[in-house]
Amino acid sequence: MTVKIFIIACLVESIVLHEIAHGYVARMFGDRTAERLGRITLNPIAHIDPIMTIVVPLAAYILSGGTFIIGGAKPVPVDPRNYRRPVLGDVCVSAAGVVVNLLIAVAMILLLNLVHAAFGDLDGSVTVYVALHVALLNIVLALFNLIPIPPLDGSHLFKYLLPPGLRGAYERLGRTGAGFILLILLINIPGVWHVFNTMFNAVRDLFLSSLIFF
Repeated sequence: MTVKIFIIACLVESIVLHEIAHGYVARMFGDRTAERLGRITLNPIAHIDPIMTIVVPLAAYILSGGTFIIGGAKPVPVDPRNYRRPVLGDVCVSAAGVVVNLLIAVAMILLLNLVHAAFGDLDGSVTVYVALHVALLNIVLALFNLIPIPPLDGSHLFKYLLPPGLRGAYERLGRTGAGFILLILLINIPGVWHVFNTMFNAVRDLFLSSLIFF
């Protein structure tokens, strides 16, 4: 139980680092909104969102029979009008959180390789269990955020593939909360959930197999 609590704590901090990355990169491009509102902080309380931090993880846990959990935090407030290069800034800020989660996953997998090289086969050890699960959760978190449903990060990337006339309506899904409603509806459809789960597992396995050398 203690190990699982520690893994959940690592997941929470991974989500916090994801949000901090958005605010930090936004500041690099000239927007200090997140900084002024105190969102570039490691304090998880500042990042709690009722839907993404509570409802979505519970729904994922229940639907998967206790084998899968995913969630998120309150989106970091940014104002793209302040970006020195608006399109590049929007893309980089949106991708920053996903990149951080993938870097955490890579760090955990490299730790696994180092532990194996130094101490041999530690299959079943607490270190391997924690590092592997933190890596897996961060991979899933990155993939989840790439789903192109506003306001998830993937929507900020996907909108540039749409005709300019459709972008405004697409973005309004996130601002009105309709995107959250659509997301909740989707993960409650067993067939759709199965597709997402299969896709996540396939990409996760590919990622792990390319970095684990034992």
